[in-house]
Amino acid sequence: MNCLRIDQVYLFLEGELSPKENRSIEGHISSCEKCHKAVEERKLLVEASQSLPVWEIPQGFTQNVLAQIFQKRIALRDWIITASIGLSSAVLAFFVVHLLSGQNLADLFINLNRTVLSLFQNIVVVLFKAVKLISVGIQVILKIVSLIIKGFASITTILSLELQIGLIVLTIVFTALLLFGAKRKLLAGEKA
Repeated sequence: MNCLRIDQVYLFLEGELSPKENRSIEGHISSCEKCHKAVEERKLLVEASQSLPVWEIPQGFTQNVLAQIFQKRIALRDWIITASIGLSSAVLAFFVVHLLSGQNLADLFINLNRTVLSLFQNIVVVLFKAVKLISVGIQVILKIVSLIIKGFASITTILSLELQIGLIVLTIVFTALLLFGAKRKLLAGEKA
């Protein structure tokens, strides 16, 4: 038998193994000094943990901890102080960049304005393209729906009423089977 894994040691100490497995482990422990030592050490740990007194939670412990974590309200004064510290830090960072870059202040402001303007222009272009794409997508969907409706209208003039009803029922059944099959495929991954 190979040396024991730690989970086997704990299962052995807790009496969770079958009698056959217990005999096998006892035989191994008697012949393997390393595993014998590991079992004895774990036995001492288990006994020590069982001899500890039950720790009782003080009354209102949870409420006290939650009250410390979630302050009731943050005062307006604290918000103003935080905002002024943030603004001061931004101004300080700006002047540090100015000192480190070696540019004069006017060039630094010009470059900052160009960067912000370029960013704004790029965002506007992306937004307009997204709106145009959505507009074209809606037009395509409307065109497809109108073609489907015209197709059904032309079929009604060609096919008899009984055949139309049969096609509608067949379409509904086929759609239900497709949805059921897709649901089974999707749920098959969850069961695994």
